Amino acid sequence: MNIEQTKEAIRIMQAFVDGKEVQRHGKQWNPKESLKPDWSDIDEPCWGFDNCYYRIKPTPTFRPWTADEVPLGSIMRTKGLEGRCIIIDTETSDDRSYWLNAREHSIDNGKTWLPCGVMEETK
Repeated sequence: MNIEQTKEAIRIMQAFVDGKEVQRHGKQWNPKESLKPDWSDIDEPCWGFDNCYYRIKPTPTFRPWTADEVPLGSIMRTKGLEGRCIIIDTETSDDRSYWLNAREHSIDNGKTWLPCGVMEETK
């Protein structure tokens, strides 16, 4: 391992010591065969940097929709309430930020309710 690889290994190992979740996948992963590596959660790592890649488990977070991502024709309600409204205007990011925090939407006429945003993984 070179110095940069060692620094990254220390950063990941320190995160584990600090209680963060860590994942690994084997170095046999071939990006031509799969778009994403198959990361596995590990409880007690055996730190084999020659054979595996390691990372701090990303935390999924929601961000507001962009105007193009708002599902047209869906219905929306205040979280947990039965009242419904149809999404009409998607132009202002302030509205979309409010929706993420206070509203939920359905694309199957109210059978299931989902957050008003997009889930992204953050490091």
